[in-house]
Amino acid sequence: MTTKTFDMLTVETGNGSALGMRARGFLADQKVDLCRKHPWLMRAATAVTRLRRRGETQLLGLEMAADPETQKISVRPTGLLAPLFRRQLDRLVQRINAYGRPIATHNDGFVYTLYQPPVPSTRMVNHFSRVLVQGRDLVRPTTCTLQVTTRCQLDCYHCSAARFKSAEREELTTDEWIGVVRQAEDLGVNNIVLTGGEPLLRKDIYDLIRAVNHDRANAAMFTNGLLLTDERVARLREAGLFSMMVSLDDVRPEKHDELRRVPDGFRKAVEGMRRALDGGLLVGISTYVGPEDVREGRAEQMIELARDIGVHEITIFDTVPTGKLLPLEDEQLLSEEDKQGLIELERKHNAREGNPHVITQAFINGPDGAGCFAGYIQFYMTAFGDVNPCDFTPLTFGNIRDESLAAIWERMLAHPAYCTRSDHCRMQDPEFRRKYIDGIPEDVLLPWPATGDLLGHAHCPQKCAAGHAACVG
Repeated sequence: MTTKTFDMLTVETGNGSALGMRARGFLADQKVDLCRKHPWLMRAATAVTRLRRRGETQLLGLEMAADPETQKISVRPTGLLAPLFRRQLDRLVQRINAYGRPIATHNDGFVYTLYQPPVPSTRMVNHFSRVLVQGRDLVRPTTCTLQVTTRCQLDCYHCSAARFKSAEREELTTDEWIGVVRQAEDLGVNNIVLTGGEPLLRKDIYDLIRAVNHDRANAAMFTNGLLLTDERVARLREAGLFSMMVSLDDVRPEKHDELRRVPDGFRKAVEGMRRALDGGLLVGISTYVGPEDVREGRAEQMIELARDIGVHEITIFDTVPTGKLLPLEDEQLLSEEDKQGLIELERKHNAREGNPHVITQAFINGPDGAGCFAGYIQFYMTAFGDVNPCDFTPLTFGNIRDESLAAIWERMLAHPAYCTRSDHCRMQDPEFRRKYIDGIPEDVLLPWPATGDLLGHAHCPQKCAAGHAACVG
């Protein structure tokens, strides 16, 4: 068992600042002036340091360990403020240990899901520090999904990104994507997901993975799995990829190939997963289910297939009216009974020994889970820089080529549909679709501007589709 130490807050005296001190550590790195926010605390710390005749004093440190035998996390606070934080840290440890068994270890930390940082890790402590300093009332994203390209070898029946494609628009450059990554990290994102299209079709994909500050965020990827050669797997791992999700649409190989419109796609995707596992990557399956899949047992068969392949996790999405499936009628979506069946499957299989860990959208985006992630802890960016609440929502709140990510995020939070948390997926809500989606003209380029003033922005999709000079260079 390896114990990791983290300096949360240390003060140094005699540096000429207003309070005669300087702070360093994870808490001091959260873009909040601690001297202004907690002046009494920092003055007291400075006085104690001077009385002790030391140049510096640690106010708070953490010693964290992941015990592979008990599969439990332990945390011990150190420093002058340790007694003040002991109870809060005990509650944090209880919550973490209540997650259940870890699905893997990564750099001496436990991985509980492919969507969150290992525990302990610098990226996990960074997130914890941000919450401590800024509080939970400040709504900030923890996950972003970046569509780094619209290019793909497939023409999937259900593609959620199909209507974002445009021959008249230029995809973001390498430097622009690196700038997006920096802005996302500054907002608090600790899970950066690269998707497409097929992200492995970008020649600079390894540069984009390396651009993620791995002390602050995971670099993850959604892929169709067809390009996962041994060489690419090795390069992805070397670049620092934390995890990948490979898409499988049906447990029946011929049906998967039919939906993806590619011969032998199922076999190649499964072989790609096995190469990624053999190459030391954390691997999951991404799938989706409709009513018949739940009622005829194919959802559970997919979980069993994931177990046979040996992946760490499987995510089962609901069928959502989005992309090519935007016109779906309510009766083609999962019923509440269907969702309850999926939730019971999740609980049943997560109680079993061994992988995969099962995540269902039915639970995690429902009333008993975290609710809708869109515009709350997540945003999605198209290959052209449009910022949407999530992959499934064809509404944009601005373009990164026109303004900062922080400004676009604030505009999203001010919108009537996103100013409060939703306990269910908005895109499956008939009232939400009636108010914001059904009025979008057919056959227009998506995403559609969420507010009328966005039509005047230089990189608005509809302006770009008309051949605006700013978009075509």
